[in-house]
Amino acid sequence: MFTQRTSNNSTGSKAPKIGNMPYVDRFLLWNSSKNQRNEYMEIKPDDKKSILIVDDELSILKLLSFILAADYDLIIKKSGIEAIAWLEEGNDPDLIISDLMMPYFDGSTLIRNLKVSGFYRNTPVILLSGAEDLADKVKQMPFKIDSYLEKPFNPAILKSQIAQLIK
Repeated sequence: MFTQRTSNNSTGSKAPKIGNMPYVDRFLLWNSSKNQRNEYMEIKPDDKKSILIVDDELSILKLLSFILAADYDLIIKKSGIEAIAWLEEGNDPDLIISDLMMPYFDGSTLIRNLKVSGFYRNTPVILLSGAEDLADKVKQMPFKIDSYLEKPFNPAILKSQIAQLIK
């Protein structure tokens, strides 16, 4: 019922010939290129710093992702409640970027909870806000804000502040 199909290649392999190149030649070419790749390829550990971004505006989340994704591991949460839940799982970001004005659990409440906790007290925070009097609001806060930017912000300034905060 079944007939054994043999190939004309020199190895006597039962693999059929595909195209004009015998099976064994394709295997050797693939195998040699794989070995050559391994000789020159450096395996680097993933040493990217992680940034927790908390904002309820999709456009800001997309913009921050576009600006920062190449250099940092980003964790994106759409509310302070989601951020706290993620942090309670034992996650430890190197930096937090948070919007000030969010529904239900705003940036001020989120940062207050983080600064009161022993574990996240020293985690640097960058506060983003569209409020015109942001500098006054930051000065009135009973906890330390490492940096703040008004929206719209300059991406180069944001990247510079991040680099200074997580060395």
